[in-house]
Amino acid sequence: MPFVVSSLLLPRLPSLAALLAALLLAHAMALAQEVPVSPAAEAAPVEISTATLAAGVPGPFKAGRGVMGEGQVLVDSAGTLTFEQVRSKFDAGEGLPVQSRDIMPTGGGAALWYRLALPAVAAPTPLMLTVPHPNMDSVDLYRPATAASGAAAWQVERSGDAVPVAAWPVRHLTPAFELLLQPGEIQPTYLRVAHNYPISVPWQLSDPDSFHEQSKEAHLLLGVYIGLVLLIAMMSALHAVSWRDGIHLFFAGYVLVVAAGQLALTGLAGEFLWPGSAWWNDSAPVAMTLATAALLHLFLRQMVVDRDAPWLSRGLLMMTLLGAGILSAFLVMGNKSSFNLATPYYLGSMAVYLSVAGWYVWRRPMVGIWVLAAMACLTVGSVFPILRTQGLLPLGVATQYGAQIGAAFEILLLVVALYLRSREKRDNQARVGALTRVDPLTGLGNHRVLLQRLDALLVRQRRDPGAGAVLRVRLGNAIDIRQDYGMEAAQSAVVQAGACVAGVASDGDTVARHRDGDFLLILQGHLTRDELTQIAQRLIARGLADSPSLPPGTMMQFRIAVAEAPFNQPDAEQLLHAMGDVLRELSGRSGTGLRFISAAAG
Repeated sequence: MPFVVSSLLLPRLPSLAALLAALLLAHAMALAQEVPVSPAAEAAPVEISTATLAAGVPGPFKAGRGVMGEGQVLVDSAGTLTFEQVRSKFDAGEGLPVQSRDIMPTGGGAALWYRLALPAVAAPTPLMLTVPHPNMDSVDLYRPATAASGAAAWQVERSGDAVPVAAWPVRHLTPAFELLLQPGEIQPTYLRVAHNYPISVPWQLSDPDSFHEQSKEAHLLLGVYIGLVLLIAMMSALHAVSWRDGIHLFFAGYVLVVAAGQLALTGLAGEFLWPGSAWWNDSAPVAMTLATAALLHLFLRQMVVDRDAPWLSRGLLMMTLLGAGILSAFLVMGNKSSFNLATPYYLGSMAVYLSVAGWYVWRRPMVGIWVLAAMACLTVGSVFPILRTQGLLPLGVATQYGAQIGAAFEILLLVVALYLRSREKRDNQARVGALTRVDPLTGLGNHRVLLQRLDALLVRQRRDPGAGAVLRVRLGNAIDIRQDYGMEAAQSAVVQAGACVAGVASDGDTVARHRDGDFLLILQGHLTRDELTQIAQRLIARGLADSPSLPPGTMMQFRIAVAEAPFNQPDAEQLLHAMGDVLRELSGRSGTGLRFISAAAG
């Protein structure tokens, strides 16, 4: 019963995995759209005044694991407004209420200015302000401070890809700032955000302890992801060596590039791998994603290159070269100038992946269905981040982590596909190899194996002259069986004869078939003539016994030539020739089925 259940479920596993990935991502997308809207977003533009802050004694503020920020936003379309100009515009009531789900018109040099509505506190309260969006170009925080002369001043802290991660005020996956709210604080705090495509900016406030706890959890999950990727890469490299299949080594490299791209997208790579390079931290997410897309075309080409479809192989190679060209242009022209070239390439690549995987299912269903499921997971996971970069979806779980989830499913499914592909390849090679060593009718060793084992026995006899013996067995009445019962019965007799010879063999002995149809039993050990005679007699008795595979009353008449050690012939061919002469002599005599070569020689 368990075998029946597994046989029913195994063919459906790829489709079930793809469906599960789609459901998880769809559920995450639904959660991403349910970002709570602050009360300030439902009201008229908020005016922050000293009177409001001074009214009453505020209670303690508890941010916990995260509270959506409130305040006002102002769009600087040209990105040229100074801080003082922005303050004046806010004071003039030009700010709009913050709505965290709104996609703001960044890109093209535009900048967003936020006037943060921080909570009033009764005692100094440390808080963490985070913008949970990795790879942002620039996030600057303006906090009120007191100059040495006692005059009002402003403290500016800068984060984002415009500065190295090592220079961020808080070294984290995403821009984060430490705040210390003071009682009676009357000056508002400002946040300037710049990015190269439209985004939503759901900034949050959280307690320091909760912030660090969430940071540990995020780093733990990413650490598990890295461990999984390294394990798969190591296994693929070992498979490439043990199975002698270079596609596994290529897959190991592809997996490492995928992992590097995902770490760049999540911000972990900028935090630990290149914290001192602002340029590469800004370019790596797009560059690594382009490299991943181009390498996947090349990987699929390696899978289908032996499928007699040169047009498909050339098409995938062209897509790889196109991706390499866009990547080169991106690195030379810069992030802002060539970013729009990447999205059409991604979309075209997704269509190519699915099309090639569908074609592969038609050509090799067992492997192709897993490849198709992997490409479906990758496509579903990548759609949400692409829609986010086009300003069609706000920041959320699906848009931020959909690519990582899809890539994780893709890698696991491709591991299964490669295993099945290599197993099929090994089985085919084993069958081809067996054809060169096994007699196709009886399943015994063929003439090539026979000569190898005889030569080995002759070499052994040079050290130990008494070792081994050889029996050459011929089905004496094979022609009569064919004439009386037809070719099918004659072939069954040959198969049964081979089974009889194999039945008297012991461990370490060799049973093979000569190219003229005789059977050879090569015995190991030291055997006396009486022992050899008993083995031959048992074999003759097996042939005379009734067999259900033969017509009723049909008996097999064996003629056996025995060569006992030491052999008088210098090589295997002469030994076989001498034994063949003995069998031809026996075939002309009735009633005699066994003879030793030494006796014949005498």
